[in-house]
Amino acid sequence: MTDSRGGNVFHLAAYTNQTKVFELLRPETEYLARARDMNGDLPIHVASKMGYVELIKKLHPISEFPNGRGQTVLHAAAKYGQASAVRYILRHPELRMLINDRDHAGNTALHLAAMHSQPAALIPLMLDKRIDLFVLNHECLTALDIAQDRIRREYTLRKQLAVMVLKSTSFGKGSAVSVDLLALRPEARDEALTIFDVHEKKPNMDHVKDAINTCLLVATLVATMTFAAGFAVPGGFNGSDTASKDDQGMATMLDKKLFQAFSICNTIAMFCSMIAVVNLIWAQQNNVYMAIAAYQHTILPLTIALPAMSAAFLTGVTLTVGKLPWLANTIFYMGLVFLLIISGAKLLEYPPVFRSHSRPIRRLIYWLVLAYFYLWKVETYLLDDSGDDGTVSGTSASLPPPNGAGESND
Repeated sequence: MTDSRGGNVFHLAAYTNQTKVFELLRPETEYLARARDMNGDLPIHVASKMGYVELIKKLHPISEFPNGRGQTVLHAAAKYGQASAVRYILRHPELRMLINDRDHAGNTALHLAAMHSQPAALIPLMLDKRIDLFVLNHECLTALDIAQDRIRREYTLRKQLAVMVLKSTSFGKGSAVSVDLLALRPEARDEALTIFDVHEKKPNMDHVKDAINTCLLVATLVATMTFAAGFAVPGGFNGSDTASKDDQGMATMLDKKLFQAFSICNTIAMFCSMIAVVNLIWAQQNNVYMAIAAYQHTILPLTIALPAMSAAFLTGVTLTVGKLPWLANTIFYMGLVFLLIISGAKLLEYPPVFRSHSRPIRRLIYWLVLAYFYLWKVETYLLDDSGDDGTVSGTSASLPPPNGAGESND
């Protein structure tokens, strides 16, 4: 007896996490645990999609077969962003060997996690030393190639986080197309490169202008506030009646290190924001490609200006309440946390900053990615399984979210 998806009682139990049902497993009923539903999935694949580690443990000894698309349980967990299941599989003495296995479309688990923009699942895969970052699928693409193509087609935070994770290692490629394509036969190379044609569709000038105007507003506000702060420094200035002739007009807290830090940060924020404003004025041209280039040149200055302005505020306020150590320390350390959040938010727009050889630094980067992933409640589930995992633009999935929520905003 099967349900509307062609699944048996074990498929349904795996979907609903009914562990007691699996107590019915006997030698004479094990064939049900190896049966495929209409999507080609075994019960263990359903459990992996849902992230039910306990069910994977129960089903693994009797159900090690791939699904109808040649995908293992690791493929299923990575595709659906089930980070806990991915971590369990990578630690399992037998299942961990699946890390670089390919499905019928040539995709590894890393390819599928990149294809469906699953940064939480990408992280444990990238941390595993056995992962092969340069595996090409049947479309001659690496996982990074796929992730970059997806974000080029449509930008979302989820896709940006996926690209950041894949670029976090210095072994990642700087271009959108794998260097390995150069070694392929010309017809395969040409076919693969067509999906990365940057002139495939002319950018919409209205959308570009909206982004430019938003950045121009932010840059102008930062420039205005830091300019004013430069002449209204903490503690004020020495007056003619209270200071020597040499100290007149000088800041009263000039010798304090926090004041010096305030001045440096404020100056950096001021000039970086002015650079951004000048670039964005050039971006008002009618030439859309010139506007995009000018906009891209403002990302780094504005990325520096916002954290620098925040640091100037933090040091200035800490300095003015210094007579109360408990209050000064509370403000300072609380501010450091928010400064990290602000810095990370801006650096998301500049992925090359996150490349590193150092494993501890990469772990810190991944922690930051997960913080944003859960802070902004980035959805991971997918709704249909009709897509082809062999295509870059595929969005395949088969199960609605366990909580019955609506469609992912991707």
